[in-house]
Amino acid sequence: MAVLLGAAAVFATMAGPVEAQRIPSMGDGAIEDFLRHVIRPPRYENVRLSPSGRYLLMVEKPLHNGGDDTILVYDLDGEGGSAGRRVSVGNRRIDWVEWANDDRFLIAISARNVRVTLRRERGRYQLVASQSRVLTIDRDSLQRVSVLFDGEGENFWNPNRSPITDFLPDDPDHILMPSYERRNYNLYRVNIETGSAERIERGNDATVAWFSANGEAVMRVDSSRRGEHMRFHARTGRNGRWRRVNTVSTLDLFDARANFEWAGPSDRPGEIYVRARPDGAEFFGIYRYDLAEDVFLEPVALRDDYDIDYALIDDDTGAYYGYSYAGVRRHFVFADPAFAAGYADIRAHFPEDVIVEPVSVGGGRMVLYTSGATQPGVYYMHDAGSGVTDELVAVNSDLVADNLQPMQAITYAARDGTEISGFLTEPRTGSVSTTPLIVMPHGGPEARDEQGFDPVVQYLAAQGYTVFQPNYRGSSGFGRTFAEVGYRQWGRLMQDDISDGVAWLAETGRADPGQVCIVGFSYGGYAALMGAILTPELYQCAFAGAPVADVEAFLEFKEDAGDEVHDYWVELLGHPRRDRDFIRETSPVRLADRMQRPLYLFHGGADQIVPVEQSRAMAGVLEEAGADFVYEEVPNLTHHWGQGQDFIITMRNLAEFLDDAMDGRIDSFDPTEEKDE
Repeated sequence: MAVLLGAAAVFATMAGPVEAQRIPSMGDGAIEDFLRHVIRPPRYENVRLSPSGRYLLMVEKPLHNGGDDTILVYDLDGEGGSAGRRVSVGNRRIDWVEWANDDRFLIAISARNVRVTLRRERGRYQLVASQSRVLTIDRDSLQRVSVLFDGEGENFWNPNRSPITDFLPDDPDHILMPSYERRNYNLYRVNIETGSAERIERGNDATVAWFSANGEAVMRVDSSRRGEHMRFHARTGRNGRWRRVNTVSTLDLFDARANFEWAGPSDRPGEIYVRARPDGAEFFGIYRYDLAEDVFLEPVALRDDYDIDYALIDDDTGAYYGYSYAGVRRHFVFADPAFAAGYADIRAHFPEDVIVEPVSVGGGRMVLYTSGATQPGVYYMHDAGSGVTDELVAVNSDLVADNLQPMQAITYAARDGTEISGFLTEPRTGSVSTTPLIVMPHGGPEARDEQGFDPVVQYLAAQGYTVFQPNYRGSSGFGRTFAEVGYRQWGRLMQDDISDGVAWLAETGRADPGQVCIVGFSYGGYAALMGAILTPELYQCAFAGAPVADVEAFLEFKEDAGDEVHDYWVELLGHPRRDRDFIRETSPVRLADRMQRPLYLFHGGADQIVPVEQSRAMAGVLEEAGADFVYEEVPNLTHHWGQGQDFIITMRNLAEFLDDAMDGRIDSFDPTEEKDE
């Protein structure tokens, strides 16, 4: 999250109510047009205010393939009002933009279709591939372009051109930024006027990230040789040497998160903020962490209902402003009473199910980003001087809010009385007892669903289905106990929680019990297989995308990921030898003869998370059992539904399968048939 500088001043005054802007209706339209609009990438990104709040940057993406990315620059107080100036980068992708100071901004560009960068986004590491360069541009002339690290010699290269480590507010001519020199990922002090760089910290060929506080490097992160864990090194306060202070597992399946993460610099020397769940703690919180002593200090923020996801911290000063967590939807909690009160006033003028996120603050202005199930994203500008909040841009103006359906938060009781939460998205016709139901368990399983825009859910709702998304036990975000009670419960208690939700929806008249299909991807694909096998009375059909089908073979596959990763999966699923019989009881390949419902099995041939051999093995035993199924394997597809046109084809196939198989058999569905463009 962009840091909140001078935040309290933003809410000095407030004006009348802000009406949530509805995207203009495009009419009923064809469902294919709707699908194309659903998957369209955001038109506008990286909306950033300069430190003074006078100038605004944003990235505009082309409407069609082959167009150029463009930077828009606005002088909010200058003559001409809102008229902006454009900077094109030609046939290059703009990865990000940011202000270095009021006079110059930075831009990272890369070759199209090639990305490889390690990015820290909301306290998390995100590996993005790229070969990129970072430039600085004069804001006034849009000239005087400098290429950072330019002319430093052929030994400098950066396939992982990271975002800036430190903008050095006390030294406006320099920034701290990492780059490779030969094989070592070092940290440099870079002149933004000339592009020249001076190495200030030496990394190594395992270093993947640098963090700083008050202009000094305080933490380095190294990856293990096989990538199974990250090693956090800190410069201690005693002798100034680098020392390993923590090692965390890199759980490379289904987006699992580590128990120790950088959250931000601190305003106290020798301390940083971390997002962590120390031994014995029930929920993730924000803590101060002493680098010299390698100990957690007092908690800065804790909740007793949900895990905290990330901290809101000024990267320049180390000032702590608050945190974010996901309950039913994304929430922001602020430490400063004036800021909290002002944000609450603005928040109250938007619908309850719209997320209102502060993304950039400068001077007396703030950029807010609003999103939700029926709101694919709109940027607003709040001006403290006038008290007015106006719409800036919608990120997808072609997607019609009137064609999108809200996600309703629901709770129901599992068979043992435990309260389970989830979401229900109904079609335009509303909830009736004759509406067909799609049960869509999330992947993970240590992940969760929350209110927000989901293209798969919206597409299915547009096709006339009610979509049910349960946060079964084993999901993350609800504390350690709720997650760990799902350990060794694949196909057991976790599956029961999903089944109990389906039964509750049928009993309360929210769906037709004779028209139910279970659709899942990743762990959700496993749950779809097990739902059709264990409870065929609940479902008419099942779609399983990239599922774990052979748990024994999957655990063997995880042995190659390193001891820590393998140990995690053994704890989650059972030991492949000591618990062999236990594992086989809920391994779909061992239960294929019980498959009584039509199945659409889907897998990417290049999947490195759940290997494609899992679905190949499942298809083989289903064939032997004479099951009613279709198997589609997509070459070069990794662990996802598909992107662009591939995603459209997958969604078309899914809709055709559901339409065909909702009567309990596959009559004509064939995913290999050519689809009209």
